[in-house]
Amino acid sequence: MKKWLTVCLFVFTIILAACSSTDDSGSSDDKQSSDDQKTIAFFSAGASNNYLQTGIKEAEKVAKEYGWKIEIFDGGFDPLNQLNQLQNAVAQNKFDAFLIEAVDGNQLCDMVQSSVLPANIAVSAINIELCGAVDDAAEGTLTFVGGQGVNVYQDIYKDIVANNPDGGKIAIIGGPSTGTPYLNNIKGMELEIANNDKWEIIGPYSTDYTANQAFQITQNALQAHPDLKVIFSNYSGMSAGVVEAVNAAGKKGKVKIYDFGGDEWSFEAVRNGDIEQTVIMLPKEEVQRGMEAIKNHFEGKDYQSFYDLTQEEILPGTPYVNKNNIADFETKGLPEY
Repeated sequence: MKKWLTVCLFVFTIILAACSSTDDSGSSDDKQSSDDQKTIAFFSAGASNNYLQTGIKEAEKVAKEYGWKIEIFDGGFDPLNQLNQLQNAVAQNKFDAFLIEAVDGNQLCDMVQSSVLPANIAVSAINIELCGAVDDAAEGTLTFVGGQGVNVYQDIYKDIVANNPDGGKIAIIGGPSTGTPYLNNIKGMELEIANNDKWEIIGPYSTDYTANQAFQITQNALQAHPDLKVIFSNYSGMSAGVVEAVNAAGKKGKVKIYDFGGDEWSFEAVRNGDIEQTVIMLPKEEVQRGMEAIKNHFEGKDYQSFYDLTQEEILPGTPYVNKNNIADFETKGLPEY
């Protein structure tokens, strides 16, 4: 009897050890586990407009295709909030990679360099550069995916100058003032218009990218400057408010509106003459390229340190949409949001 009990206890001990070992190795909270499934975090600058929502949906779609787990963090266009989100995510010790769409790429820099990368978390940046890098990946990170470089804005202002040779007053409306798109917009303006005696700059104005704020700013600008000639808005979601204010003031056709965003609304606005031009944005490709770089990194394959969205094959050779070439974009299946 004693011998039989000893054997049973020995077998029972082996079973317990095996069960314990299985539980430990399968833990989803340990990024060092033997499970091949990767867990990534997508830090979106926000989730309050169609562009951002399209990017979030694409990230979830691509993660599913890759067999990854993904968690989405809405930065709410608040740099401090996003910084805290990164800090908490590092502390959780379960993420293999971060896809970062920064609210303020410079404010996140120290966290990325001192905490994220040392934790062996791979980083891809999209839309907004990190650490002041220009059209390139920040040190230690995998890649940067962008299509709103200074050169793009500079070309917009070149076009504005060429199409309005007499000059005049131009109001410039942008998003959050700490964001790279806003800063690059200002740099492009400074290079092409700031020193041009024919032009007077009204603004620049900073907004939260909403149509309501853009409407109010435009309304005030039109009242203060009834001879306003041009308005440049660097996001279609707020350009709708610009158009509404201009039309309500009876200024359609008298004030030219240039847009950045290239969504369904802006394509229709180009057709009906509410805006002169829009610049296409590709939220799906933006996320795809960032996640492709992460995947290639995991698999030991090559990836680019910079993906220029203005050179994507889906475009008909240019990111600038006007009445003369809008059909070329539609043939390509654009806009995509």
